[in-house]
Amino acid sequence: MAAATQKAASPTTDLDRRERSPLGDAFRQLLKNKVAVASGIFIILLIFLAIFADYFNAYALQGFNDALGPNQPPYAKQVLQDNNARPGTESKNPSLEGFVYWLGADNLGRDLWTRTLYGTRVSMAVALVAGTVSLVVGVTYGIVAGYLGGRADDLMMRIVDFLYGLPLLIVVILVQVYFKSLDRSNEATGLVSYLVDIDQAMGGLFFIFVILGALSWLSMARIARGQTLSIKEKEFVEAAQSIGARPQRIIFKQILPNILGPCLVQETLEIPGYILTEAFLSFIGLGVNAPTPSWGIMINEAFQGLRSHPYALIPPAVALTLTVLAFNFLGDGLRDAFDPRLRE
Repeated sequence: MAAATQKAASPTTDLDRRERSPLGDAFRQLLKNKVAVASGIFIILLIFLAIFADYFNAYALQGFNDALGPNQPPYAKQVLQDNNARPGTESKNPSLEGFVYWLGADNLGRDLWTRTLYGTRVSMAVALVAGTVSLVVGVTYGIVAGYLGGRADDLMMRIVDFLYGLPLLIVVILVQVYFKSLDRSNEATGLVSYLVDIDQAMGGLFFIFVILGALSWLSMARIARGQTLSIKEKEFVEAAQSIGARPQRIIFKQILPNILGPCLVQETLEIPGYILTEAFLSFIGLGVNAPTPSWGIMINEAFQGLRSHPYALIPPAVALTLTVLAFNFLGDGLRDAFDPRLRE
């Protein structure tokens, strides 16, 4: 009778064991952090708005309407007329045509809601590209250095130390100044001319992606190396080595799954820095090319008329602040969730 009872209870025990995986524990711990959950929902909403921006505004592209003019206050609504709207500004959602300028207009008469919405695409693109490059390159480099050890590890980390000594922001500024000067003077030739053309086609984001991707992985490489040095001394890694498992299999099957969580947490905390870097470069005129919408450009334009039209500063500034805070809160929540010492 006891044996039958134990046999009947074993499926439930196995199910509980599967549910109590480290990833499941981390997810349950994350759900307890209401601020982190709300931040994650907000970021998902931003990505959704960035993808479907054409359907959530009364304009496409820049949001011009010559009938109302520049510096319109919020809620200056007027249904668009085909003879007043500039060519190419028709919305893909005509039902929103009565909601023009509900956040106001900038100094050129462009709808602030439309430009803030399309500026989300720039910030999310920077977060996605820089974050992905940093994670992939940094984790790969750090795992290889930590697993090889010895002289290879020393050489690889000295390269990281050298690159880490370069001031990221200054390097980005110098690169942007150089290529933008070539763009204005039309002196670029050969490969440089081809790269400048790509940058123009991407609205000035190409070189930002290149520099951030080239230098943003350094911190991730250090973290991945440290985690690898800790994990490779564990019994399950030594067991895999003793049975003759290939290094590639050990890295992808044993080491990577165990260090990916902390690396993802760290990368989430790094993303606000990428977004702020792009906004700062756009603010000083070295970021995206006008008229590409960017929160940094919008803040710069609004700052010039701050006394007479202060409402123009609110949409981009609030959007930038909330986005940076959301990534910070989400990163803090993930860090707490993946820390076993903080689990109940």
